[in-house]
Amino acid sequence: MKKSKLLADTTYDGEVERLSGLPKFPMLPAAQKELRNALRRISESDADFIHRLISDVVDTHSICPTPAELIQIAGAKRHRKQTSVGRPDCPYCEGSGFVISYRTVAPEGFAPYETSCASVCTCRGGR
Repeated sequence: MKKSKLLADTTYDGEVERLSGLPKFPMLPAAQKELRNALRRISESDADFIHRLISDVVDTHSICPTPAELIQIAGAKRHRKQTSVGRPDCPYCEGSGFVISYRTVAPEGFAPYETSCASVCTCRGGR
C-alpha cells in the first residue's frame, strides 16, 4: 500500500492565514497553532480538501470558527451526500442527468475534429 505524502506546515499556515480576515480570528500564535493542528487532524494529505474547506468557511461564516467547529464543518462537508439530478435507474445517464455524445465539428478555418457534448437527459425533461 502506497503511503500518502504528508502536507507541509506551510500549507496549513497558508490556510490559517486565509482565515485571518474573519472577525474573532485568534491573534495569539498559540491559538493560531491550534487552528493549524485542527487542519492537520482533518487531513494530513489532501491539500485540495483543506483549501475547499477554508474557502467554504471564508465564504459562509461571519466569524472565525474554533478548532472544534472547524473539525465539525469538515465532517459535515466530507459526509454531505451528492444528490442525483437524474433518475438513478436511467439507462442513458445512469443518474447524472446528462448524456454525453460525440460530434464532429468543422469551424471555418480549422480542420474538422471530434468533440464531446453534454445534453440534458430525457429523464430530466431533455430531448
